[in-house]
Amino acid sequence: MDTVSSPRERRWCYPASMTRHINLQQAKAEHYDFALHLYLLTMRPYMEELDMWDERQQRAIFAAQWKREEARIISVDGKDVGWLQVAELPTEIRLQKFYISPSHQRSGIGSEVMSNLLAAWRSTGKKVVLRVLKNNPARRLYERLGFAVVAEESVTFRMRA
Repeated sequence: MDTVSSPRERRWCYPASMTRHINLQQAKAEHYDFALHLYLLTMRPYMEELDMWDERQQRAIFAAQWKREEARIISVDGKDVGWLQVAELPTEIRLQKFYISPSHQRSGIGSEVMSNLLAAWRSTGKKVVLRVLKNNPARRLYERLGFAVVAEESVTFRMRA
């Protein structure tokens, strides 16, 4: 695993196999459109199922929540395939967003990225928390990685590792 010295500036290369390399890099201004597109693409089916989809509203929510300094772009062999956004607070680490392109889901990328992040975060002694829509199958990934539901809201679960 390659790292840069500062934890806030970590850049990893994850050798998933002999043929692919998963890399996290700090998001840049030009990643906004990629992140927005992937957010809309991946969230739409789950939000529609809950009868909560309003694209204009979702675009506004995304714009309000996007914090480039907290976002990392996930690439596989140089191709952007996902992104995540993390807020490190005094008592916890919040995984705000975590999206993998549908064409790259169920290939181990999300598991590998999350496993490596959780290993790095363990040294902080902080709890790692996230929210997931109740109907999002990503919940199973989080449970496999050691997250447990700690609270239930109308359409989301709050999980903690």
